[in-house]
Amino acid sequence: MVDLRPIARSRRAVVPTTVCLLASVLVGCSGGPAAPAESTITLTEGTRTATRSVTVTAAPSVARAAPTTVLPPGPTAEPAPEAGPCPYLSDDQVADINGQRTGTTTVVDVPPQPICTFTRSDGGWLATVRVVQADTAAAAVAAVDQHVPVDGSNPADDPAGWSGGSMLTDRGSIYAVSKGPVAVIAEANQPQSIKGRQLAAAAISNLGL
Repeated sequence: MVDLRPIARSRRAVVPTTVCLLASVLVGCSGGPAAPAESTITLTEGTRTATRSVTVTAAPSVARAAPTTVLPPGPTAEPAPEAGPCPYLSDDQVADINGQRTGTTTVVDVPPQPICTFTRSDGGWLATVRVVQADTAAAAVAAVDQHVPVDGSNPADDPAGWSGGSMLTDRGSIYAVSKGPVAVIAEANQPQSIKGRQLAAAAISNLGL
């Protein structure tokens, strides 16, 4: 009597797991551009074995341009400070804003406006305000970030249309904002950013910026 039951058969696929082969499909074993890679797959069915080669071509890599970093305006030669009134902030305005009587005021004659430094009546430092004229709006923003880094400062948007930041320093506070290619940086000896903000706003208003 003949047994007509089908003969049980098994199928298994053996795929080499060599790390270098897999890497060559993606980026090449050397880390460079991938070349077409050929992998071998062995199929066993019962007592029959067949070997098949499959060629896999990696997709071409796409070059990425390096990000562009905008730098603030470089330092310029500064003459020695000279005693004299600040052309865009009066001593009375500064005294009212900072709550301290002023002493000698000095100016450093640089474009577009002098750097103004105010002292207290006892000769100690009170505040410094400067105006930066950059070539581009991005360079003005970089000048602000140089004084009040984004990671360590609070956002600021006063006066309207200006933006930047404020932060405390080891000698008081600093407030810096920009609009277009112009930046204004105000430092005060008081540990409240409102002092610098009011100094910057007064300078911007008086200059008509």
